[in-house]
Amino acid sequence: MSNSIKLSPKYGVNPTIPVCFWCGKERGEIALMGHIGDGRKHEDFEAPKYMVIDFEPCEECKKNMALGFTVMEATNSPNSISKMEMQKGVYPTGRFMVLKTEAAHRIFKGLAPGVSKAFLDVATFTQLFG
Repeated sequence: MSNSIKLSPKYGVNPTIPVCFWCGKERGEIALMGHIGDGRKHEDFEAPKYMVIDFEPCEECKKNMALGFTVMEATNSPNSISKMEMQKGVYPTGRFMVLKTEAAHRIFKGLAPGVSKAFLDVATFTQLFG
């Protein structure tokens, strides 16, 4: 696999401004998407001006998540927010809550030391956090 971008014949480097999946704010970057299509029909789509390109949190979300234990809402199949897996069988919805570490250990008994993130299904997340 080369490190080159397959240029779009119609849109060139096809730039977009990445936004944070978690908060929706611009990440202060520009992503060059090149050719966008499904590879079967050779479509050539123009990248939207703003686009979620991955699950990497922005600097502000990273700082917030570092304050404690991050609980992320997720489903086990594609949902209305995410069609991409964050990890095998985990499709985040974008909702998250940061708890004090002590509170997380009281709520989720038996957490391994050093664990700072967890996924919860929609029903449990809603029951705990509304």
